[in-house]
Amino acid sequence: MNYVGCTIRGPLATQIRSYAGAAAAATQSTATSTSSPSISSTLILSRLPIITQDLTPFESQFYKYQSELWRRLMWTFPKWFYFKQGTMAELRYRQINKNPVSYNPKLPNWPKGKPDLKHLRDRRFRQYIRVPKTYREEDEIVEGQDQSEFKENEISRKIVPASRITEADKRNDLTSLERKLSRTLYLVVKDNGTDWKLPTFKEQSENLQPLHVLAEEGLYELGGKKINYFNVSKVPCHHNKNKEYFIKSHILSGTFEPQSNSIQYQWATKEELKELLPSEYYSDISHLLSDV
Repeated sequence: MNYVGCTIRGPLATQIRSYAGAAAAATQSTATSTSSPSISSTLILSRLPIITQDLTPFESQFYKYQSELWRRLMWTFPKWFYFKQGTMAELRYRQINKNPVSYNPKLPNWPKGKPDLKHLRDRRFRQYIRVPKTYREEDEIVEGQDQSEFKENEISRKIVPASRITEADKRNDLTSLERKLSRTLYLVVKDNGTDWKLPTFKEQSENLQPLHVLAEEGLYELGGKKINYFNVSKVPCHHNKNKEYFIKSHILSGTFEPQSNSIQYQWATKEELKELLPSEYYSDISHLLSDV
């Protein structure tokens, strides 16, 4: 039976046209998604803490108590070992370290209790020792005075630990990697008045790239190639409904230099990100951020 040239009318024709329209729309959607993918790679670039975490008030009190207890129970300082009797060093030591008052039963009362002396030390209290210095403090140096005799003994100079508060902290420079040394910092960017966000790079070419490669090339285009960093994994650690795949990375050295004048950036802690990022965006990624 030959149906060539026949015309289909009625409800069947309407149904066929609806199927054909749906198929065409699906084909067009598939072609569009193939030519222009909507996925993107988001980089969680962090700078790990450089120094130890700040102590809580309880931890400070605990370590102070342990230190005082250890010093209270320590042995008496053996001055006879370090300063030979009759030498100039021993004389200088005795000049700056006075012997404690010994117990005298003839005195009527002792406000702080009876002294318990052992090797010229009152064992009831912590022993404080002052050692003759071979260096001079900055406030003791007289301008124009010869310091050659002290420079010879620089090996015994006073050791002063560096401050935990840097110049970037004092200036409140949010673009510096030298701030908040005890905290984890994260890179956030903003372009042309948009909201702050983590660096996000969309797939633009027809040839799909691995997500970590897309993030790496995008970071170099955004902040220059003076960044030495590594990806924790090539596998994304998170994704959201906008098809953003998150890659965790750590910066090792270098600096972020925006390649466009319209780009603003900050290195922020988790608490600061809560103030910068949109609330919905932050709540979606907050579990990926470190509390330290």
